[in-house]
Amino acid sequence: MNGKRLLILAAFAALATVAMPSAFASTVTNTITVKWNTQILSSITMVTQYSAAGAQGNAVPTITSNLNGGAGICTAGGGGAEANLTANFGNVTPDSTKFTDCMYPNGVNAAVVSSDANGYNVAEKATAGYVTGSGYLLCLLPNGVYANNLAVTQSARAGVVPSIVSTAVCPGGDFLMDTTGATILPNTGAGGTTALTNLGGDIELVLGPNAPSGAITATITYTLTNN
Repeated sequence: MNGKRLLILAAFAALATVAMPSAFASTVTNTITVKWNTQILSSITMVTQYSAAGAQGNAVPTITSNLNGGAGICTAGGGGAEANLTANFGNVTPDSTKFTDCMYPNGVNAAVVSSDANGYNVAEKATAGYVTGSGYLLCLLPNGVYANNLAVTQSARAGVVPSIVSTAVCPGGDFLMDTTGATILPNTGAGGTTALTNLGGDIELVLGPNAPSGAITATITYTLTNN
């Protein structure tokens, strides 16, 4: 009798185990934090006498001129073949009373890379060799409208040399390449990253009337600043 009772109780216990949900079934989660700080990648690569591909172009430049009615001289081939990073106007001669304008087409291109999500700006100025008020002026004449992600743009002036009759001020839209210099591409702002922005331009040398003789080597420094 007791055996039967035990069998019945065991059967009820088995049914209860099947019918009742387990009190121990559950899902548990937890988290971790993954962090990193990507650093800014930036570079500025300079090329003189640049080609349509943004590389150094012809071995001998074609120097063009605007004599403003005077008898000044700009050497047609400049100083001959030069290594990259040198723009040589060669021998130039001022007029006694008129301004002499000599232009170096496609004189310089600055290729800019920046991964700064806050944007960047580019400036240039003479950092050595240039003496303000010494009877000459250097101006950068932009090729294209300077903007973020600008492709390589060559000169569209086709030998037409703007008349610059000042050794203190470049015309509107052009940039001084003196010891003060200029910001040629202002703050691009948030989202202003660039895989490649090209800032190409012609270089114009202005000789004032009866400009003093002498060999001048000016260093122009371009600066890329991340925000």
